[in-house]
This record gives sequence, structure tokens and C-alpha cells, in this order.
Amino acid sequence: ASLGQDSIDKGMFSGIVGTLLVIGFMIFYYRVSGVIANIAMALNILLLFVGLALFGATLTLPGIAGIILTIGMAVDANVLIYERMRDEFALGRSLRAGVDTGFSRAFSSIIDGHITTLITAFALFLFGTGPIKGFAITLSIGLMLNLFAVLFFCRIVYDVLFTYKKLNKLNFFSFIKKSNFDFMRVRKIAYSISVAFAALGVVAFIQIVRGQANMGVDFSGGILLQYKAEKPFALDEIRHALQNHGYPGVELQEVTGQNELIVKLKQSDEQLGNISDEITALLNKEQADKGFSMESKSEIGASTSADLRSKAVISIILSMIGVWIYLAFRFDLRFGLAAAAATFHDVLAVLGICWLFDKEFNLLIITALLTLAGYSLNDTVVIFDRIRENRRNDPELRFHEIINNSINQVLARSIITSLTVLFTVLALFFLGGSAIHDFSFALLVGLIIAAYSSIFVAAPMLTLKRRSS
Repeated sequence: ASLGQDSIDKGMFSGIVGTLLVIGFMIFYYRVSGVIANIAMALNILLLFVGLALFGATLTLPGIAGIILTIGMAVDANVLIYERMRDEFALGRSLRAGVDTGFSRAFSSIIDGHITTLITAFALFLFGTGPIKGFAITLSIGLMLNLFAVLFFCRIVYDVLFTYKKLNKLNFFSFIKKSNFDFMRVRKIAYSISVAFAALGVVAFIQIVRGQANMGVDFSGGILLQYKAEKPFALDEIRHALQNHGYPGVELQEVTGQNELIVKLKQSDEQLGNISDEITALLNKEQADKGFSMESKSEIGASTSADLRSKAVISIILSMIGVWIYLAFRFDLRFGLAAAAATFHDVLAVLGICWLFDKEFNLLIITALLTLAGYSLNDTVVIFDRIRENRRNDPELRFHEIINNSINQVLARSIITSLTVLFTVLALFFLGGSAIHDFSFALLVGLIIAAYSSIFVAAPMLTLKRRSS
């Protein structure tokens, strides 16, 4: 990690805090079943670190992002099963029958959600660069282990409890009542909002391609240095000194409370020369009493940054094509197109908002967009799976009504999953430190947009060619 071990430590600490919040919520909301889910999640994370150690992988900030998405999908898989159990218990099924049916009916949604995300990870691994490859590896290992932990380990735990008669009743808390909202009635309003978001994203993308956005060193070429000072310093004094000595475009950032200085200098010239040595010498001359020492250095030439940028775009596009083909095969062509369109909408919307807030576009932001794409796809696939099931059960019902019923049936699951992921992202945003702040901001915005688009964009898009329904 180019920003030093302190950034990794903060990322891990915030991830642990977020995970503890998720654990507490699951125990509160699902009681005994929540405890089982937490044990499975702990097993998943433990095996994930074992897998990373076996592959000799280095834990980086993108890797932490992969762990976050893994935790989110682990929780989501259990929530899917438990909400299915709740439905079965409401129909009067016995405890064991409700548990068995809950696992069997949630199976296809869990498998589809994981496979679509694995397709994304595979494309990123094949065509992505170093940090993105790390994200893809971590996510792939975590997802495969998650299937084992949720579908095998959790089921074994329930079977053991039934065998030894240790489980007589399951109680689930509920603060989300069954809804009956007409989502299709507001689809035109949702389309208008989505078009505005997508247009903003297109503008942002054009500005990024033109190089007019706030491009990070990863994509513009240049040098990034991190210094540790023995005493507090003033950014204005350092900026003035560097500008006076021939560095007018230098960007400075202070890590609050850490006496750390981040120096970014964007250079179009591939030969960066001895800029790092010159800046270090200048700091030690102009700010001799502060005791600056370099902790890390990252240099990226212009051709390398162009390659990183193009590979990031290619990997996202190819992953979406792969998902579209899979969903077209599993459902039909319209479902694949709707899921791909909704995911592109989410990526464009977050891209536009980050550009609007002048966030720096670097590989971490790309990783956030990929994390968002995986989460959004999983959310959309769950709704699509319920639509497919309801169409099969009641083929005579109007398609608009099937979509409305399906969204209302999975709404509680969508809200609960969003809340649990929100705990982790908020912990990253407030506790993750400056190195991960923009990343967590993009995730936070994306989480809200993905929840919105799965309900108000992806599902209603299925009716665009069914006006006669």
C-alpha cells in the first residue's frame, strides 16, 4: 500500500468495528439464527485469510474492499434464508420444515448472486492491474468460501441442533412490516431521476477522458510521496516553499493528528527524474526544525497511467458483458439487459457525484465502483429471482402485479442487507483515515443508489417491451 502501514491499520480497525456492528445487529434481529450466521461469517473470514496466506497475497486497501463485499454478501445470503424461513413459519409450517424450505427456496438466489459477482471478479483478474487484481482475488476466494459457510456449514449446524433436540423454536425480530406499495406507479418519476444521474455520469466520464477531472497520480502520471514529521507543520508554509522552488502544481494533504504529509505532483513526462530527492531536500532545508522523513514513494509514468486507465475501463465493460450473458441464460434476454443497464446506471451515478464533489479519481475509486457493481448486481438478482418464481407460480397474473408483489416480498431483506452493509461503510468513512475516505464516500453514495436502482430501475425496466401486459 502506497500510503503506508498506518492506512492499512486504520482500514483494518474500521473494518473490525463495522463487522462488530453487523454481528450485534444479526444477534439482535435474528437471535439464535443470528448467532449461527455470525459463526459462519467468522469462519468465512478466517478461511479467507488462510487462503490469502496460501496464495502469498498482500493485504491492501483494495483487498480490504473485497473483504467488505464478502461480508456484505455473507450477511445477505443468511438474511435471504431467514426471511424465507419467516415466510414459511407465517404459513404455519413446522420448525424443521420451515428451516428446510427456507434453505431450498433461497438457494437459487444465493447461487445466482454469487456467480454474477464471481464473473465480475474473473474479468477484473484477467484484465485489471495490480491493485484491482488483489481486489478480484480476495473477492473470489471470499465468495467461494461464503457458499461453503452459508449453504453447508449453517445447514449442518441446524441439522445438529435438530438431531440433539436443542432447537425448539426460532424467534425473529421484526421492525419492517409487510408492504404493499405500488412501485410500478412511480416508475416514470424514477426513470427521470435515473436519466439525470446517468447524464451527470456521462458528463463526468467525458471530463475524465479529457483529463479535466481531479485525476489522481494513478491515472494522470506523476509522483506521490508520504512524509512523517517529528513536529506539527503548516501546509501553507510548505506549499509556498515548494511553489517558490519550481513546483507550482503540487498538491499537499495533511493526515490529521498524525504529523504526516502527502505530496502529490502530477507530471505528463514519463521520466520523473530525481523529483522525490529534490522535494525531500527542499523540505529538510525550508522546514529543518520539523524533521521530515520519507515513508513511502510511488512514481507512475504517463504511459503506465494511460494503461491503468484503459484496463480499468475494459475490465468493467467486460465484466458487465459477462453478467449480461449469464443472466440472459439463467432468466431471459430482458433480465440480462435490465441488470446490466441498472448496474451501469449505478456506476455512472456514483462517478458523476464523485466528480461533482471534486473527488480524486484513482484506483481506489475504481475499486469502490467495482465493489458497488458487485453489490448492486446481487441486489438486482435477488429481486429478479423472486419475479421468476412468482411468474412460475402464477402465470395468469399481470406482469406489473408480479413485479410489484415480488419487490414488496423482498423489500424487508433489501432494507436489512443495506443496513448491515451501511454499518461497515460508515465505520470505514469515519474511522478509516484519509487514505480510504474517498473510497468509503463512493461506497456510501453507491450503497444508497444501488438500493434505489434495484427496486425503481432494474425491475420496472423488464416491462419496457411488455406494454401489452
